[in-house]
Amino acid sequence: MSRGRRISRVKMVLPTKQVAEKYFREWESHTLHHTPGVFPKLTARNLFGRDELFSLEIGCGTGEYLNAQAAAHPERLFLGVEISRRAIYYAVNQAAARQLQNILYLKADFKLLYPLFAPDSLEDVYMIFPDPNYGGAKKLKNRIFKPDFLDLMAAVLSLQGAIEVVTDQELFLYDMLEIAEADRRFAKPHEERFLQGFSPPEKTRFQTAWEKFNRPVFRFLLNKVRQSPYIPE
Repeated sequence: MSRGRRISRVKMVLPTKQVAEKYFREWESHTLHHTPGVFPKLTARNLFGRDELFSLEIGCGTGEYLNAQAAAHPERLFLGVEISRRAIYYAVNQAAARQLQNILYLKADFKLLYPLFAPDSLEDVYMIFPDPNYGGAKKLKNRIFKPDFLDLMAAVLSLQGAIEVVTDQELFLYDMLEIAEADRRFAKPHEERFLQGFSPPEKTRFQTAWEKFNRPVFRFLLNKVRQSPYIPE
């Protein structure tokens, strides 16, 4: 079952005005593409009113993983970016139900956000079951984990900041590893080429679905070990 079909099963419930003001932002793609400068930089000061690092989940889906992280680490700040309105509304409503005070969700096309990141602003980045975008060359172009993504991460992660990637797609795993291992700005903190298994405090709906089919789960981490001033646009 595809990621899209899984999300389509989620009931779309609009957050109340009060909940949306606290937890939800939406940045429209056309404006991001043509005039990104009208939006604020993605810093903890602009997002949360605090001068510190924050953690980012790319393609946060319905928010199970990120909400659990925020609940477990109330001293840290978390931003989830997701393009699906149905999924992000669910995540927002769950954050509100848990009365989380350190999380924000942004509905936006992540690739259009590149010019808005600030150097050395991120503590960690999570990609939990990212879409492998199978289905031909046009779809593959939509993959996020590519060399220009690591260019961005080398600029915006703090030194020793981490990228965590989890997938159940083995060929996709090897594609990402090939890119990661060629980039000397990053190093894996584990000796193994990749790790197997993933046991977060709360599983995403994607992981729960895949485990019913006994699919193995693969994981790897990257630490930023070299500074880079370049932020791709």
